[in-house]
Amino acid sequence: MLTIFAIRHGETEENKLRVLQGQSKGRLAESGQYQALRLGLCLKNTEFNHVMVSDLQRTQDTWQWMGLNQPVSLDERLRERSFGKYEGLPRDQVMHAGFDELEIEPKGAFFRRVSAFVDERVAHYMANKEKDECRELWLTHGGTLRIILYYLCNRFQVETPQTRFDNTGVTEYRIQDGALSIERLNDIQHLCREKSSQRV
Repeated sequence: MLTIFAIRHGETEENKLRVLQGQSKGRLAESGQYQALRLGLCLKNTEFNHVMVSDLQRTQDTWQWMGLNQPVSLDERLRERSFGKYEGLPRDQVMHAGFDELEIEPKGAFFRRVSAFVDERVAHYMANKEKDECRELWLTHGGTLRIILYYLCNRFQVETPQTRFDNTGVTEYRIQDGALSIERLNDIQHLCREKSSQRV
């Protein structure tokens, strides 16, 4: 079985100001640092075969604040969509005025970039599925997570659930015997599950 823990970075100062970040650096807010610390605590006893992190600063900072001592690979395919000259502007202002599509990363290119990453990781598992279980952690961005969700549901012919990707919320994908199951968790639910499993 392949289990993927897909996580969004912690809340940034730009999130709080409702600024369009895209591929700009971004800076974790104090709330985002706290979110990452809590998530790290609830995942500290989980061993991952691979940890894949977007190479943008806010995801790297989230990983550092999680404090998990595991090897990590940075992958630019996990980046958020690039919004070019619109990055750093108020989101509401940009959405109201609309984009010049020639100034931003095309939706198709964004989709192909992320889906190529997902294909590679699933193929890696399929080539090594003699292992009893493989766990991967993917730390990325809201827009990227939406593509991962849509692509996996389409590939495994599962109805796409309606979900929001909140800061450091976790979407757990399990692939076994050619079937996909999805569980949406937030960090508080993870902590509850961790505590309940320790009582057993």
